[in-house]
Amino acid sequence: MIVKSLRLVHYRNYADETFDFSPGINVIRGKNAQGKTNLVESIYLLSRGYTHKAGTLQDLIGFNEAGFFVQGTVCRQETTHRLEFKLSGKKKEVLIDGKKDPGRERTSRALSTILFEPDDLKIVKEGPEKRRRFMNTELSGFKPNYSHVLKGYTKILNQRNALLKEIRYDKALKPTLALWDEQLVKSGASLMRYRVAYLHSLNQKARALHKKLSGDLEALTLFYQNNVLEHIGELERIEAIFTEKLRASYEEDIHRGSTTYGPHVDDIAIHLNGVDAKKYGSQGQQRTAAIALKLSQIEIYKENTGDYPVVLLDDILSELDARRQENILSILGNTQAFITCTDSSFIENFKGLPLRRIDIQGGRRLGAPCDLK
Repeated sequence: MIVKSLRLVHYRNYADETFDFSPGINVIRGKNAQGKTNLVESIYLLSRGYTHKAGTLQDLIGFNEAGFFVQGTVCRQETTHRLEFKLSGKKKEVLIDGKKDPGRERTSRALSTILFEPDDLKIVKEGPEKRRRFMNTELSGFKPNYSHVLKGYTKILNQRNALLKEIRYDKALKPTLALWDEQLVKSGASLMRYRVAYLHSLNQKARALHKKLSGDLEALTLFYQNNVLEHIGELERIEAIFTEKLRASYEEDIHRGSTTYGPHVDDIAIHLNGVDAKKYGSQGQQRTAAIALKLSQIEIYKENTGDYPVVLLDDILSELDARRQENILSILGNTQAFITCTDSSFIENFKGLPLRRIDIQGGRRLGAPCDLK
């Protein structure tokens, strides 16, 4: 899976620029606030339909412009596709080979991306919400239906929570909880099944990768923390167990005005050599574990989509020491990668990788791309 070219029109600080890329490592170099992240963001937008930076799509429109246009030429398994994302005011249009793709399923199959940014290094040490976001983001990348299920669950959960607050003042509404429970259980059970299967694969891939990154000194183990299932053997009865727990917690939920049980409070426990990495791991150990979690997605995506994803490293290498930089670069051999940085010397000195350097200044490409051997 390769992004061959990209055109940005009125996108962020790009007026109208066209780029041609290497099938290997593309180093996007420039000073801060010149548009490096914007370029990587646009590739992510083409694959996901949303970005990791903007609050709304309107935030992506260039200053004093009415809309933006992003076009990418993608080659996957010897088939070339043209992906387009257009926004005019609030009207969005997503096209693949000139045809509308309202569900994003066809575009996500044509282009899969994994984004690694500095904030991802906090996956281990921050709270459960960070790790849930990690699961949701990565699952949505290779399971397009997961995003649909997640949105449905979130909507039902919010409606149930609103009802719980109303019941405080009108007890006659309590019987209607059962109607929302039925919908919450259906979508929540689906989410948990997705997550159990995903974490089973993630545990294997991340453990193997972390073993390599740590020089075989540490064993990484992941545990799915869920307040509905006490053990994995209960997965077959998940709907019945979830329903029972919701009903048993009616009074507590009404008092709190929120739902106690469900995948919205899921977490991943991350252990190194049998010890909780969040509590007892050093910063270096936590960062190495985060790298293993994130980059193990490469093989997971390959298994699920049949092709390697495009890897986007947005200013991540500058956050790491030389050993971890080299570890990451050594993993990218089978993928096309985009690496943003202000100083590319450490990448250019890494032997064995075909590199193309693209210099960016003020939303413009400076000169011709520089291919390095």
